[in-house]
Amino acid sequence: MKNTQKKLKAKQFRYLSKDIVKNPMVYIRNFYRYETNIINWMNHINLFVQAGCYPEMADTRHAENGFHCRQMIEQVEVAYVIFKQCGIPRQANPLQFFGQREDHFNYILDMEYTWNGKKNPYDMLSKFFSYQSLDRWYETMDDLEMYMSTKETSNYDKFGDKILAIKELLIRLAFALYYIYKDEHLLIPAPSYVKADPALVHEAKAPLSKLGELLHAHINRQYEERGEMAVTGCSKDETGVLSDD
Repeated sequence: MKNTQKKLKAKQFRYLSKDIVKNPMVYIRNFYRYETNIINWMNHINLFVQAGCYPEMADTRHAENGFHCRQMIEQVEVAYVIFKQCGIPRQANPLQFFGQREDHFNYILDMEYTWNGKKNPYDMLSKFFSYQSLDRWYETMDDLEMYMSTKETSNYDKFGDKILAIKELLIRLAFALYYIYKDEHLLIPAPSYVKADPALVHEAKAPLSKLGELLHAHINRQYEERGEMAVTGCSKDETGVLSDD
């Protein structure tokens, strides 16, 4: 049977490059290794959504809301590439976040997003695009950015109670991509008789921001220092720096 599924192209997206469309891990590694950590990013998402639905709470003096909006849209686009390339199905009830009691306690006690007791970015991506399409997510992000620029909350409530689901899904999306970054892969359910035949990996590097360049140089220096100490037989305390592959 002929495969009629169209290949994704960079021109279909606002911000993604051809390299990232070919290999989303290019973006994911760059973002979580050099740009931010998951807790800081979760806080940015929380403040952005908060300001977008209630502009009186917007931090216009310190927050870089336009920049963070672009970052969030980039994450949605990267997630969509994975969603389509992996053929992830949609769900009828995407807001059912807890498959069993253990998921509830993982969320409450450890801030872990699990499904049936396991971290499951496959399920998280499915829920995200089951709730609404890529085009609707574009509209949502554009509306949030636009409304936070107004001085007062409009009498017309654009989002209503849906803002709670929007914020939860954006945060869960961030964690889904973070889990993929930590595992260096996405685990896809398949019958036991199926054996994967991975395609050639498209290697590329995403352009770094100024902050990313500084962090990259700092991490490289620490790797060099560790190497020198290994040669001289010295030891060093843990620094918390992410190890390279």
